[in-house]
Amino acid sequence: MPTVSADRELIGNATGTVTDDWSADGLASGRRAYRVDDRSIVALNTATPLYRDLQTGDKGDDVLALNNELNRLGYNSVPDSNTYWWATSDGWRQLMADNGNASDGSLKLADTIWIPGDSVNVDSWSAVKGSVVASDAAVGKVPGNLTRLTIKNGTASSEDRIIVASGVTGTLPANSTEMTDDTFLQQVSETEAYRSLSQDGKSAGLDATLTLSKPLRALRVPAGAVFGISGSDGCIVPESGKTKGKPMSVSIVGSELGVSMITSDSADISAISTIRIGSGLDALRCG
Repeated sequence: MPTVSADRELIGNATGTVTDDWSADGLASGRRAYRVDDRSIVALNTATPLYRDLQTGDKGDDVLALNNELNRLGYNSVPDSNTYWWATSDGWRQLMADNGNASDGSLKLADTIWIPGDSVNVDSWSAVKGSVVASDAAVGKVPGNLTRLTIKNGTASSEDRIIVASGVTGTLPANSTEMTDDTFLQQVSETEAYRSLSQDGKSAGLDATLTLSKPLRALRVPAGAVFGISGSDGCIVPESGKTKGKPMSVSIVGSELGVSMITSDSADISAISTIRIGSGLDALRCG
């Protein structure tokens, strides 16, 4: 089951007529998003959203975020500094020039729009060519991000497992039924299969397959034969083999339709052909 964060509105800082629009393929930090009165509006992903005009000598967390983002984008700046130095001014002038704007090196808030990621897709975009936009008004929204995939009715395994969802392969950590790896989730969210799902479709869940990372000998038993369950650990009572009649510790590595897949580090489960099922099991203690 996917967990998706809330949609986020994109707030514009410019007022005027939209004379061009490049939002169709999404927005990327450091690149123009649209043009108002023939001046490019550049998308920026800064750790602190910009909220004011800036010039040489200004200080603050917003300046620190700008210096770091300019550095990440390959422009002149003073990374990790909260001061708008001449190098910051030079880097901003070059970024503006690369996006078609003349600049004296000072930052005009109206030339920017903040985005919550290095690159984002947009929905409900209203800053289309010929429209009129106003400062402090939303021009679009960023769809919520995929933040978690939870295995529905899943059972944690003591071993890592391979998960494949929407054609993307990742590793589900041992003792977990949730995938929170950012890279894996980002790749899933960018697939056509995921993007084509409606909200109801996402709520219904995604098809995925799980396999153990390493081959493992397991025994298929009725779920009612496993007792004393704690997490992925439990106990069984074999009715055959060398451990006949003696409770033994097992690990649950999978389950479905009333059946559990178990394994054991302490005994050869391949020698077990029958197993005890019924009341009174919980009164026993694992050996």
